[in-house]
Amino acid sequence: MHPNEGATRANPRLSAWVADWGNALSVLLGLYALIYLGLMSVARDSTWSHVLRAVAFIPMNAGAAVLALRASRRVETDARIRRALLFIGLAFTSVLLGNVTAFHLKFMENGNPLSAWTNTLYFGLYVLGLAGLLSFPLARRVSNEYRKFLLDAATVIVAGGLAIWYLVIIPTRTYELDGFWGTFFALAYPIASMLLLLGVVTVFLRRPSQQFPGASTVLLTGLVIYLLSDLANDLTILQDGWGKVSWTDATYVVSYIVITSGLARYFWKPPIITDEREGSRSQPFTYLPYMGVVLSYALLGVVAVRRWPEPMSVLAIGGILITALVVARQIAAVRENVRLLSEQSKRENEARFEALVQHSSDVITIVDPDTVVRYVSPTIAQIFGYLPGEIEGKRLAELVHPDDVPRTLSFFMSVLPRGATTTLAEWRIRHRDGGWRDVEVIGTNLLDEPTVRGIVLNTRDISERKALQAELTHQAFHDTLTGLANRALFLDRVTHALALARRRSQTVAVIFLDLDNFKSVNDSLGHAQGDMLLIHTAERMQHAVRTADTIARFGGDEFAILIEEASDNDAAMTVVERVLESMRHPFHLEGKEVFVSASIGIVSADPDSTASDLLRNADIAMYIAKQSGKGQFRRYEERMHTEALERLELEADLRHAIDRDEFTLRYQPIVLLHTGEIAGVEALVRWNHPTRGMMSPLTFIPLAEETGLIVPLGRWVVREACRQAVGWEKLRPAGQPLTLTINISGHQLQGEHVVEDVRRALSDSGLDPRQLVLEITESVLMQQSETILERLHALKSLGVRLAIDDFGTGYSSLGYLQRFPIDILKIDKSFVDDVGRGDTESALARAVIALGETLQLQTIAEGIELKQQLSGLQDLGCELGQGFFFDKPIEPADIETALRNAYAPLVGRPGATMDR
Repeated sequence: MHPNEGATRANPRLSAWVADWGNALSVLLGLYALIYLGLMSVARDSTWSHVLRAVAFIPMNAGAAVLALRASRRVETDARIRRALLFIGLAFTSVLLGNVTAFHLKFMENGNPLSAWTNTLYFGLYVLGLAGLLSFPLARRVSNEYRKFLLDAATVIVAGGLAIWYLVIIPTRTYELDGFWGTFFALAYPIASMLLLLGVVTVFLRRPSQQFPGASTVLLTGLVIYLLSDLANDLTILQDGWGKVSWTDATYVVSYIVITSGLARYFWKPPIITDEREGSRSQPFTYLPYMGVVLSYALLGVVAVRRWPEPMSVLAIGGILITALVVARQIAAVRENVRLLSEQSKRENEARFEALVQHSSDVITIVDPDTVVRYVSPTIAQIFGYLPGEIEGKRLAELVHPDDVPRTLSFFMSVLPRGATTTLAEWRIRHRDGGWRDVEVIGTNLLDEPTVRGIVLNTRDISERKALQAELTHQAFHDTLTGLANRALFLDRVTHALALARRRSQTVAVIFLDLDNFKSVNDSLGHAQGDMLLIHTAERMQHAVRTADTIARFGGDEFAILIEEASDNDAAMTVVERVLESMRHPFHLEGKEVFVSASIGIVSADPDSTASDLLRNADIAMYIAKQSGKGQFRRYEERMHTEALERLELEADLRHAIDRDEFTLRYQPIVLLHTGEIAGVEALVRWNHPTRGMMSPLTFIPLAEETGLIVPLGRWVVREACRQAVGWEKLRPAGQPLTLTINISGHQLQGEHVVEDVRRALSDSGLDPRQLVLEITESVLMQQSETILERLHALKSLGVRLAIDDFGTGYSSLGYLQRFPIDILKIDKSFVDDVGRGDTESALARAVIALGETLQLQTIAEGIELKQQLSGLQDLGCELGQGFFFDKPIEPADIETALRNAYAPLVGRPGATMDR
């Protein structure tokens, strides 16, 4: 680095000062003034010296005026200071005009340079200067302090007035003055000087608290020197005449150097008022009154010495000595009072400090620069179990945890610079019981404080806070019920495992698990037992995995397992087999054995897999496994993702299908088997997809069941079917109503609006409730839910009839046939297929028909496709039937045609399957 660059960086304030032209101008004026004094000392009485003296002060007047007016335009400066500087600039402008006028009268017109006009311009300094001084900000004083100010100011003014009277006014009387105006101005100048002195004293004693007070101090000092020079110059003019060189020239030059320096400083670094209301309400101590007393007694001493040894002179000298002794005694007493007050304040501060330390919840420690503990507050006994004497004399490194020593020493080094205060730092300190406590420390350098002389450390025990933070952090990344990792932590670990596997050319696997029938446990045993089931499941899974594997619960009954270093399929399959095996054993909940299985999806990572990809694919594989049956597992294949996307698209389309009027109904006739007459129809929904065409219910009904869309779809089916059925009534012979059968899903029955939906459909359409048959699958009834029972009774109260679909395919119980208000049994197609092949094969159908007769329930055979099935059912006494033998599900217009013919077309379709 270049040396000049270092100097510039080291003295940025000096560079800024030099860059300001006002400072340069003040320096130039100072050099000019010194050159002027040098020239005047060489040729005191030559003609050109008189001319030079007449114009010499004009540049100084102009410089002071320019610097004052410049500083008054600084926007950042306090407005009152700017106004004061404006008046001072105008005051020196008045002096400048006076000097120019005097020079013109003396050397151009050979007249009297001290004419009335000239003195009037000179007198402007006092008027404008006093206005400027009184415009400076003055601090407020309380009443007692204001009286002190008045006494101090009066002392100074009286002393100054005596000095002016004795040194100026009295000598002035001995000279012959030039008429009235000469006498007037000869007396007016001393009086104006006293008023200007009053302004200086007022500003000096009532300055408010401020930053950078140097400018005002320098300016006031310069004005005082100027006043003294002006008073002395009045006498020299009376003695030697105007324009002669005198010793007052030197004092004038000094005053202008000081004044211009102060005015330049007002622009470069003006004072900033910090507090003019609170901190400055008390009168600060000042030596000005004492200086006034000294000045007065000095004048008295001079007079006494001149008249010595007159008795009055002796008495005056004695009075001066006595006063000096009394003042000395008072000063000694004041110093003693200051010392006593200082000691008392120190004792009070120490007592206050001790009380604060004693009752502080922090441990306060004073440490020497070599890290030795010199003092520790008694609070350490409560927090760390030590007595202060056990800690004092030890080094910090002996107290903190070994792992925290470097951090502690670095912290300590940062607080060693004078006046430094550190930010908060944390480390661990050994407790007397041998444990470690987390602490928070802040350090302050008070080496320069006489009562401390050390590094003060405020130490606070934050162990509870750190423990709470650790607990919150654990809760943020763990499941509160099982203690397993949650989704956030699992994703983070999968991400890290993938990165590590890529570096080591290994792979990882993710297993996604969902409990089967968990909702049934919750509904039957309650949520508390459901939570216990989840806890026990987590425990079994922890025993099934390896130590390095991670188990997570994602919420509900979903779990995930991360298998690291799964380079072959055996690692993941081993875990899956262990988990499935553990789930085969019963869970004991409320004294009952509960069997719960799990559906599992497995995925292995590809080179480009992300954590989100693995979870998504494992979830897809688990969904496929659950569709395949309970307790199954599936490994993810690429086609599964495609199928899942298609399923999402189909679900999205399904949500808008009702609003877009894409659903339509087909009706399959239900006929009297002995006559072939149409007795009723079963409404079957179809979806006319805009791109996929007409879709079978097998494609979208399961999806509607899963998503809950079956509820609005079922509502539409009931409303639309009732509306169409009413129009067919006029095609029926009198007294032969047409029954309408509609399938109701389990989701609809569990919903609270199903009864109202059916009531509204009947009311809006006008359909006789006795013509409506609501068909429920046997599996729904087997749940034996109180909700289902209430819904069925409510529907029955509307006047509709209820039928059991696919009867006999489940674990049938005669109990629920008596419990539920059932009217019709529909024989499943699997039983109908065996009818007509012999007595043994027809046994199940015969049993269902006989059961219906016994319970006085109507029976309907489903899926009749062959002539021999029709004949067999007729022989077994079955009344009603439906199937492809009669007709497939047909459009409403075809139903109307069939009704007009009164009989269903007897067109069989051998080999056809049931399309429902």
